[in-house]
Amino acid sequence: MEQIKIKSFTLSELLVVMVITAIIVGIAFSVLNLVQKQIRRIQKNYAKTTELALLEQHLWQDFNLHNNAIYNEQKLLLFSDTDTITYSFTTDYTLRNTDTIPLKIEVSRMYYLGKEVQSGAIDALSVAAEKELPDYSIFVSSKHDASHFLNHDGL
Repeated sequence: MEQIKIKSFTLSELLVVMVITAIIVGIAFSVLNLVQKQIRRIQKNYAKTTELALLEQHLWQDFNLHNNAIYNEQKLLLFSDTDTITYSFTTDYTLRNTDTIPLKIEVSRMYYLGKEVQSGAIDALSVAAEKELPDYSIFVSSKHDASHFLNHDGL
């Protein structure tokens, strides 16, 4: 009787292939984990940038729709004959009336008629978001018409 030889792999060859496959799969999962972390970081930065852009837009609109602005003790009051907007700047978040903006914003400078002031009436405001995004700051100002100067004493 003649023996038939079947070509096949030995047990040791199969084990080597399985070990190499396991190593490659492990590396692939590690790379996938790193990519997922990077995507989450990008999503967080995008969310922060979007929130900051919306805050800047609200500040510009509020500054230019309201006649008067007063800043005292981490609070910005913008008021006109028909409406009042309040911004509260805390260490962990910012409030616009009852809307919470989950950003750490610091008021860095306030100005009135081109001069820096510490509190009281203002017409320009500089806020920094350094804790959220490096080198990100917002500067907003209001435009004064002739009636503003006529209605304020001492000018």
